[in-house]
Parts: sequence; C-alpha cells; structure tokens
Amino acid sequence: MKVLITGASGSIGGECLTQCLSHPDISAVVAFVRRDLPADVASHPKLECVLIKDFSQWPEDVLRAHADAAGIVWAIGSYKGSRTADLEYPLAFLESMQRVLETKPARPPFRYVHLGGKFTRHDQEEKLWFLEYARKLRGLGEAKALEFGNNHEDRWKIFVVKPGGVTTPEMMGSRTVGSILGENWCVRNEELGVFMAYLAIDGEGESSVIENARIVTKGRELLKSR
Repeated sequence: MKVLITGASGSIGGECLTQCLSHPDISAVVAFVRRDLPADVASHPKLECVLIKDFSQWPEDVLRAHADAAGIVWAIGSYKGSRTADLEYPLAFLESMQRVLETKPARPPFRYVHLGGKFTRHDQEEKLWFLEYARKLRGLGEAKALEFGNNHEDRWKIFVVKPGGVTTPEMMGSRTVGSILGENWCVRNEELGVFMAYLAIDGEGESSVIENARIVTKGRELLKSR
C-alpha cells in the first residue's frame, strides 16, 4: 500500500513520515518536497522523494504516477498565517488530483489527511482575541478541504485532525506538560504521527473532524499494538 506525504521536513510531518515508513502495511511512501531530505532519511528503501518546485502547480504526470496511493498526509501549514501554505497549496492539490481521479472510476476514495489545529476557527466572522488572522486562515483551509470532500464524496475521504499542543521528546519537561494539560489539550508527536498514518490507509469509523482527545487515545493504542 502506498502513501503520499507533504511537509516531511517539519517536526510533525517528519514524525508522520517516520510512522508511515515503519508501518507494516505501508509498502511505499512518496514524499513531495521542495528540497532534498537528509541522506539518512532519503535512503530508506520504502521512500521516494519527488521534487515539486511550486505546490500551487501540480504536474499531471506526477499525480498520475502516484494516483494508486491510498491517500496523502498533508502536513504543510504555518503558525502565523500564510495564505499560500494554509489555503492555496492544499486546494491546488485537491483540485489537481481530482482531475486525475476522475479518470480512475474503479479505485476506492482517496484519503486526504489534513493537519489542522485545535484553535483554528472555520467561522470567519468570529471575534478572536489572539492570533486572529492565522487561526481563521487555517480554519478556512480546513473548511474548504471538508467542503471539497463533501462535493466529491465518490472520489475522496477527507480527515481534518485538530491537535492541541504537540510535544516532542526533545522538549524539556514535555511529559510533565502533557500530564498537566491532559488529553484534551496536549498530544505527543509520535501519537499524532502514528494516528495520521493510520488515517491515510484506514480510519474506518473515524469522523471527518478529529479532536485532540481522540488523537491521543487512538494514537496510544496504535503505538502499543506496534
């Protein structure tokens, strides 16, 4: 089973990549990147890196070559708000891949796993007291992805994951922070990564919008089963 991924050079995307590569049911991972990944990662026998110069322009031949994938983990995004990264790039991929999928009616729905956030807001009229632009912009990207999936249910299965604070082993006191904030507010990076990998190939019974507590619970279950 093949899985595609973007954002593999980031902290969360990198962990998603690690979890995909270690998953026994995933035989191939294709990372769409703008620059080469570190040699120790790029040399993994399951991994193929494909250079994309502009994520707003997807070459049809590239998408056709990988339209047999079960789905994609979309881990590109910004913290301060970037219209290109948070809105234009994901919509460009969805629309471009849709044109390819229309030529392959026999395949099951393509799984699109979108990295969102707990504090994003879909309502563009809501008044927010901090990071208003970034939270609304990322929320708009989530809403547009969900809307796209609803309009093309025969071709797509859209998941939006909304983690709270994401901790990594390198962060000092990460376990303490996690235990204080609890499952509704904090998730370990490996829990999030393994959960997104699971959605890309399975996710049976999961809702389209998935909050932090569910990510933590299922992520721990998946890590334990490994």
